[in-house]
Amino acid sequence: MREVIQCLIDWLDKDPSDEKPHRILRALAQESLKKAGFEECKRRFTADELVAAAEELPKPVDSKKWIDWPGSFSNYWQTKEPQIIEFARQQGLQSYPKPERISTKGGPGNVATFCIKAVPLPEIREEDNVFPESTEKEFRQLQAHYEVASHGAVKPSWLANWLFHDGQIQLKHWHIWLIVGWLFLIGLGTLVFSYVGWFSLSRPQPITTREITLFLTIFGFPYFVWLGLLRPWVRLFEDRVVLAHEIFLNIKEKPAQYELLRDGDLRQIRLVRYSAPCPICGATIYLENGAPDYPRRLVGRCYESPREHVFSFDRVTRRGRLLIAQLA
Repeated sequence: MREVIQCLIDWLDKDPSDEKPHRILRALAQESLKKAGFEECKRRFTADELVAAAEELPKPVDSKKWIDWPGSFSNYWQTKEPQIIEFARQQGLQSYPKPERISTKGGPGNVATFCIKAVPLPEIREEDNVFPESTEKEFRQLQAHYEVASHGAVKPSWLANWLFHDGQIQLKHWHIWLIVGWLFLIGLGTLVFSYVGWFSLSRPQPITTREITLFLTIFGFPYFVWLGLLRPWVRLFEDRVVLAHEIFLNIKEKPAQYELLRDGDLRQIRLVRYSAPCPICGATIYLENGAPDYPRRLVGRCYESPREHVFSFDRVTRRGRLLIAQLA
């Protein structure tokens, strides 16, 4: 049994990932290896024990919800099981490691447990298809169900910590006028700079590298000001949710978004993260820029296959359909 459990750990080391199902497997394998010499009934672990064994988890955390078994873990395991079987076969083993959930009848003191079992390797047949093909109709029925991170879970960088000290900005009337005034001053200053530069070039004179540099600056500076400072705010008020720039997020954070909430007189800008388990492979879906295939849209991209497992995003229903164009 020790060799079978070690096989799973070796595979996890060979294919590293910080995805949740991957971390569940690692925690289960490491805890099981400590009790490899015991009977199976003593190699079972509760959800709380697996969460405690997982590294760098935010506390507190709902262990049952975090593990999500079967849920997203089943999709992840179905995708990875053929790879683990082949890896165990290459290691010369007769069995491969398979995680299982041991259910109970319920009631006080009766909780489900998890363990690793040694399952005999399946026979190799030529007609076997390791990765079964799915019909287009089946793909069309797949949906992503997005969840939003709890309030304050997304950590801003030190640059934006003073602004999003509690994860949100409560917009009052003077805040809105301040933002509008700030955007107006930046836009006006950029136009004045461009006009002065253009006026200086309108006089007849020999063209030197100085004039060429100034000419490029006239067009380049306003463009980058628009991209970096003006467009994100304009699109936030138009689209209600936009991507948060990486410089405003903690270096350890996954992709996050700025979301504008409007309810009567209430105006808030929140730092949020929408994510969903991928219904195809079980990895995590994060919102990313949809360009070039889906310009001006946020789409859900699978962490493990960001170009193939692509889903739409509906902020209201928090659901997304599989974009079949990515499957061609």
